[in-house]
Amino acid sequence: MDRHQTQLQLQQQANAWLEQQKTGLSKNQQHAFLTWLNTNPEHLAAYQQSQQVDQLLTQFSDSDITQLNISTTKRVSPLWAIAACVALFMVSITSYQFWPQNDTSAHYSAQYQSARSEQFDVALPDGSQLSLDAQTHLTLAFDANQRVNNLIQGRALFDVTSDPQRPFIVIADNTKITVLGTRFSVDKKQNSTRISVEHGRVKVQNKQHLIELVQGQQVLFNEQGMAVQNVNPHLVAAWRDGRLIFNNAPLDEVFAEFNRYHDTHFEFTDSTVSNMMLSGTFSATDLDNFLNLLPHVLPVEIKNTNNHIVISKI
Repeated sequence: MDRHQTQLQLQQQANAWLEQQKTGLSKNQQHAFLTWLNTNPEHLAAYQQSQQVDQLLTQFSDSDITQLNISTTKRVSPLWAIAACVALFMVSITSYQFWPQNDTSAHYSAQYQSARSEQFDVALPDGSQLSLDAQTHLTLAFDANQRVNNLIQGRALFDVTSDPQRPFIVIADNTKITVLGTRFSVDKKQNSTRISVEHGRVKVQNKQHLIELVQGQQVLFNEQGMAVQNVNPHLVAAWRDGRLIFNNAPLDEVFAEFNRYHDTHFEFTDSTVSNMMLSGTFSATDLDNFLNLLPHVLPVEIKNTNNHIVISKI
C-alpha cells in the first residue's frame, strides 16, 4: 500500500468518526474513538482536517453537493475539481464501516496553558467544551472509567457532556468537583478556590466538606473555611465577555484579577488597604479607567509609575 492510499484511508476514518459524532457515539464507540485518536499524531491531524473541511462544506448548497456526482470524464474547472475532491472525502464516509467497538481501555490526555490576557475555547473528544481564562493551566487525563481535569491555576468554564458511566471530575488542590453533565466555572487562586454553577448540579468535596451545588449557587474555599452563596447564573461566565464582577471582594483579590490581563505589579501600603471591600462590574481590559475610578469609590490614593502601582489609604 503506497503513501497516498494510506493517507486516503486515514482521512476516510477521520471523516467516519466526525460523521458518527454528529449522531452520537455509544460508550464503546467513544472508547474506540479516543483510542484511535491517540494512537498516532497523524490521526489527530486528520480529524482536525476533517473538521475544517466540514466547516468549509457548510458554504455549499445541497445542489452543489449533488453536482459532485458528475462523471470523472467530464471537464470541470480546476477550482471546482479541488472543491469536489475535498467534498468527496466527506461523502466517502457512506461506504466506510466501523470496526467492532469492544475496546474499553481508551485514554485521552492533554495539557492547556493560556498566557496573560489570552482566552481560548477547547472542544474535547467526548463532546464537552472548555473555556480557559487568562493565565490558566489545565491538564486532562480521560480513561474508560472517568474524565479527570486537574486545574493547576487560573479559571476555566466547563460545559460537560453527560456520561453516567464516566464521571467528569475537576481537581483543584484538595478540592474535587464531580459532575455528570452541567456547565460550571472553577476559579483557582493561590489561597482560594471558587466553584460557580451556571446550570446543572455538581458535587464538591474536600477534606472537611461534602456539598452539592445547583444552578445559581457558588462555594468559596479559603483559609477561613467554606462559604456558599447565591449568584446570578447568567453572570457565571461574564469573564468570557471581558467583564469582572466583584461582590464585596477585597482589593488584593480585585487587583489579582486585573493582573490576569495586564503586566503590572501592585502593592498595598498595609493590610487595611488590601482588605478594603469593593463591589461593581468593570472592564477587564480597561485598567486605567479602573485606577481613575477607584479613589472616587474608596478612600485610597493610587500612584502608578512604569506599571508599578502603589495603593495607600488616604
